[in-house]
Amino acid sequence: MRKRSCERIASSLLVKFDHCDSINYGIVTNVSERGMCIKSGVCLPRDSSAVLLIPLKDEHLAVTARVRWVINSDEFYDSMGVELSDPPERYLQIIENIKSFERVAETSP
Repeated sequence: MRKRSCERIASSLLVKFDHCDSINYGIVTNVSERGMCIKSGVCLPRDSSAVLLIPLKDEHLAVTARVRWVINSDEFYDSMGVELSDPPERYLQIIENIKSFERVAETSP
């Protein structure tokens, strides 16, 4: 089995994306420096590109992604894996903060 190049971290980040001229929402169930798994009622087509918007306190962080896979459960596509080819520095900082929080949570009683 091929080992992943980046550690996946469980998350519950909200993400927005445009599909068919409408804004759709998803929950990021796991995240890494180079990608994420998004659970959503709407999945983008495999190999398509999209700009994902991650809501922050006073702004949205735009991240360009390519859909690498989609999962069909009960005859309904509800999850997609996306790859980030050139993640912005702010995104990488968010991932590092999530990792730091996870490490602290693991060592707390």
